[in-house]
Amino acid sequence: MTILPEKLIIVDVEELPSDKRPKYKIGDLILIRPGSDKTVYGFYLKDGMAVIAEILPYRVVGFDYYSPQPIYMIEYKVKRVDKDEYCYVLETSIQLVETDK
Repeated sequence: MTILPEKLIIVDVEELPSDKRPKYKIGDLILIRPGSDKTVYGFYLKDGMAVIAEILPYRVVGFDYYSPQPIYMIEYKVKRVDKDEYCYVLETSIQLVETDK
């Protein structure tokens, strides 16, 4: 059985609690890696480099009976380096590429 949230409400970054702030910023060069550190998933997501174009924080609605604390999710709109297209990636599927700035 899959449990889905009722809805996702987009919020401003400034509205997020300090411990839920985005890890990355617009303009960061990143590596897209399907899954997370512990689990490989996201077969629909292709590996590759990208640049963060937009930060989209959401508050998840509908899990109040599981957690009394609000649940937040950070999604990034990224511009792929290898193609002229954008995609949306969750924070858990991003690794920062260190550059000499």
